[in-house]
Amino acid sequence: MNVLAASKHSRWYALGLLATLLGLVYLLFFHWWFVVPLADARDAFIEERAQEQRMRANASQREEIEARLAEVRAFEAGNPGFLSDTTFDLAAPALIMRIQSLVERQAQPERCLVINSQPMRGNANEAFERVTVQVRLRCELEHLYPILHDLESGSPQLFLSELNIVARRTPSQPGGEVFIGFVDVSFNVHGYLRPQGGR
Repeated sequence: MNVLAASKHSRWYALGLLATLLGLVYLLFFHWWFVVPLADARDAFIEERAQEQRMRANASQREEIEARLAEVRAFEAGNPGFLSDTTFDLAAPALIMRIQSLVERQAQPERCLVINSQPMRGNANEAFERVTVQVRLRCELEHLYPILHDLESGSPQLFLSELNIVARRTPSQPGGEVFIGFVDVSFNVHGYLRPQGGR
């Protein structure tokens, strides 16, 4: 009985050793040399096929994409958010003329007057080129509010900053005793140039 048990035990031991040896041979000489490269090639093939299908789907939508792109370009061309001029040297004088026109529409020069207007370039690191005009006015308050409102609510879109208002009292006539309230107003008004080159 002991001999049979030992023989049976030896047989299982030998089979286990053989299985281990075959597993090592498979791993060393077959798996890493054949199975892994084939699996990688299969994955790459599946990825390339999926990419090709995506490209074919995009190509089939080319006309629709081009039509949408044309719509976006047309919208941007008419976008009132940007100044209509293409360069700072053209936009700054146009902005100054617009301010002057708004002031002249309000009243006689003695009621509202542009004291100074000075163009100033924006920061070169900004995403959109800024055109800024530093403005100083002397106006009655009733004429100032419409000017500021028209600048901020008109088209193209403009922004006001650095607003500073100082009250002044001036006689209505030389030697007169009736005073009219004027204010000295300084502020910056700026807008942005439309991006060039399809940015």
